[in-house]
Amino acid sequence: MRAVGYFRQKKTNEWSSINDSFELQFEEYCAVNFHQNLGIYVDNLGSKNEYKKLLEFLSSSGSEYLVAIPDSRHLGSDLEELTRSLIAINATGSSSICMDDLIPDPIQNGFQRLGIKGVSKTRSDRVRESMRAKAAQGKPLGRPPFGYEINEDGDLVIVPGQASVVELIYRLYTKDQIGFRLIAQQLNERGITTRKNKPWNVVTVRDILRNVAYTGTYSRFGLRKSKVHEAVISTEIFKLAQDITKTRRPIGRVSSADPFLLSGLVYCADCGNKMMGVTRRQKWQRKDSRRSSGVYRYYQCQSRQNQGRCSYVTWRASMLESTVIGRLIENIKNAIDKKDLLNVNESSRIDRIRELNRDRVKSAERRMLFALKRVAKAEIPLDLMSEYIKNIDSARKLSSKSRDVEPEAILSKVKRIESLKYEEKRVIFEENIMRITVHKEMVDISF
Repeated sequence: MRAVGYFRQKKTNEWSSINDSFELQFEEYCAVNFHQNLGIYVDNLGSKNEYKKLLEFLSSSGSEYLVAIPDSRHLGSDLEELTRSLIAINATGSSSICMDDLIPDPIQNGFQRLGIKGVSKTRSDRVRESMRAKAAQGKPLGRPPFGYEINEDGDLVIVPGQASVVELIYRLYTKDQIGFRLIAQQLNERGITTRKNKPWNVVTVRDILRNVAYTGTYSRFGLRKSKVHEAVISTEIFKLAQDITKTRRPIGRVSSADPFLLSGLVYCADCGNKMMGVTRRQKWQRKDSRRSSGVYRYYQCQSRQNQGRCSYVTWRASMLESTVIGRLIENIKNAIDKKDLLNVNESSRIDRIRELNRDRVKSAERRMLFALKRVAKAEIPLDLMSEYIKNIDSARKLSSKSRDVEPEAILSKVKRIESLKYEEKRVIFEENIMRITVHKEMVDISF
């Protein structure tokens, strides 16, 4: 394959020996792997001029190339910058690889070389080495899986009552062919609880069906040992469960179509759980034989969806959103009338806006990091990361904008809310509403 090298010089002792030998290193790499050497691009210190030239070359050539780097640090000083660089190279139709025999994948290399922002790399490495030493002995780390406990010798042993629940979950999934939600519902209806005496939900069921530990296999830090502890289910049953999951799993994507405006703000009055946006698509045949279809959007209690409990509170999305907008307008008009309270409300609102801005950006960064881990595991393609990067940029842009704090200005925006973009609508709801509690026939709003 045709290969080009890219190298970013640094003022560090660690990289100084590489600076003088990079061209030789790249030549050797191409020779060993039978790549055609098309030359290298080298940036000095903080410059990115050669990197830009590299992208121009890749874009204009119309061909596919392999961009080789010594390690991930040459494309970014942190995981976000690395991701942006890899996306840019990927967009030209080319791909990237690290000339690191142990970790050639750039994303996996990035987690190892760059670490996670806000986490001490030195301390993290020390903890990881300590955990690796324990893992080499096949000793469990952290909380044992449901169905097991750790004995005095530090080994996993079966908890009979919990193990029978695990067997039931696998039987329902592989033999009865029912999904995560229905399994959770059946467990809850039978009065079976989790280790913490809480109801089952989609996540707790899914985690059990993914955990290879139930086959007696120990897996940690790339180390995999079979028959380390007693198995709850057979390897064949576990493999069947994974095959079923793969056939049901949608292709990885970032969901951005028709989001729900009140997500995260709406709570069920019956059980206190958050309500989630649900889209139902229905098709039917008319009397004249023509086929029709409809899309219906609701806010529905998560307990009904995940735990099989609350089944009462469900509101049509358009009705709930219009109700909330009407109440918000009424509340702002009342605030305008009570001018003696505006100073207090304005001060607390500014503090709340600042906190929301920080949370909005942190949330986008967390989602990107989670998705990047999935890329490293080859669960989703690198192409999808561009959507997560866009979300981060959007969150930062929204957070940097100045906000209206005067009630009159806010009221003007709410009155024309239908003409605003989704992100602007969300900002209005998040900054002016604390909580929406939904009853079967009424709504309570905390401003």
